[in-house]
Amino acid sequence: MARGGRLRGLRTPLWAAAALLLCFGAAALQDDEGKFIGWRGETYQPKSGGGGGGGGGGPGGGGGEPGKPWVEVVSWRPRAFVAHGFLTPEEARHLRKLSAITLRRSTVIGAGGKSVEDSYRTSFGTFLRRRSDPIVSAVDARVAAWARVPEENAEDMQVLRYDIGQYYKKHFDGLEDDHAGPRVATVLIYLSDVEEGGETAFPDGSEWAHPDQAARSGPFSPCAAGSVAFKPKMGDALLFWSIKPDGHTLDPASMHTGCPVLRGVKWSATKWIHARAFRPEAWAKSLRGEKEAGDGADPGVCDNSDANCQSWADSGECSKNPGYMVGDNGSLGACRRACGVCTVCEPGDLACYNENRRKLGYLVLKDVSLESDWLF
Repeated sequence: MARGGRLRGLRTPLWAAAALLLCFGAAALQDDEGKFIGWRGETYQPKSGGGGGGGGGGPGGGGGEPGKPWVEVVSWRPRAFVAHGFLTPEEARHLRKLSAITLRRSTVIGAGGKSVEDSYRTSFGTFLRRRSDPIVSAVDARVAAWARVPEENAEDMQVLRYDIGQYYKKHFDGLEDDHAGPRVATVLIYLSDVEEGGETAFPDGSEWAHPDQAARSGPFSPCAAGSVAFKPKMGDALLFWSIKPDGHTLDPASMHTGCPVLRGVKWSATKWIHARAFRPEAWAKSLRGEKEAGDGADPGVCDNSDANCQSWADSGECSKNPGYMVGDNGSLGACRRACGVCTVCEPGDLACYNENRRKLGYLVLKDVSLESDWLF
C-alpha cells in the first residue's frame, strides 16, 4: 500500500510536467512555423489579397508579414528562392555608394580565360573584396548562412549598375576554377528598385514552383515573359543553384539572363559560390586585415598610395612590376602618378578627372558627389 501510495503521489506532478512541456512545445512550434514556412513539408500557399509587390512581401503578393524578412520558393527547375528583405535600405545604399567610384565596363571571360569587353554584357561593375568593409562582411556572412556554404567558398562581391538599355544576355554561372571547383550557386542581391525591365529570367526549361506565381509576380517585360523570372526589388535576394542536387551535373534550367532596363536604373550585388574555398590565400589575407594595392583609390585622381612609389619608379619598377605599380585586370596600381600613366588635375576640373577614368574604362561621372539622382 505504501508503495502504491507513493506511485499515485508521483503520478500527478509527472502528468503536470508533461502537460507543461506539451504547451511549451506547441507554443515554440507556432512561433517557429512563422520563421520557417514549409519546414514540415506543407505546400506553399500565398495569403489572399496580396497583389504583385504589395501587402506582405514583394513579388508574389503575400507570404510574409509586412516589414519582416521571409523566404519564397520560386522554382524547383532551377532551384531558386527569394529572401524578401535580405538587406535593409541603408545597407543597399551603402553598397551602392561604396562601389560607385570604381564602376567600370563589365567584362566576360574570353579566350585563354582573360576578361574582355563584349556587347554580350553592357553593364558597369566593380568588385568589393571580402571583409573590405563592415557592411560587406555582414552581407557576406548572411549569404553564407542562407546558402549553408562556408563564407570562404564565395568570390568577392560584384556590384553592377545597369542604365536604360543595358543587359546581360543568357548565360550559365557554372564557371570552373582550378582550385575552388565549379560555381555551384549564385546569390543576386537587388540594391535598387527598377521602374520597368531589368528582371532576372530563366528562359530555358524553367518551371514555377506554384502555378499562379507567374501572374502574381508580373507583369514582366517582353524579355522575361513566359519564363520563371524575378523583378528587382531593393533589399531582396535571389538564390539559385547552377548544379543539380547530385552535386556535379550542370542544371540546364539555370541558364539565365539580365533583361534590359527599360525605365530607371538597376543596381545589384552578386555572390558566386564555389564547391571549395575560393582563393584561400586572399581569404587568409582578408582575415588578417591586409590591404591590396590600390584599395580605396579613386581612378579619376592621379596619385600614389605608397611613399616609396617615386623611388621604385626611378629604379624601373613601373615596367618590371606593372601589376602592382600601374594596375591590371581591373585593379588600380599603387603608383600611377609616379609611373606617369595619369594626369594630375586641378581642383574641380571634372573633364580632367573623367579623362583619367575614361582611359581606364571607368564610368564617366556627371559629378563626384555620389548623391545625384542620375547615378542612383
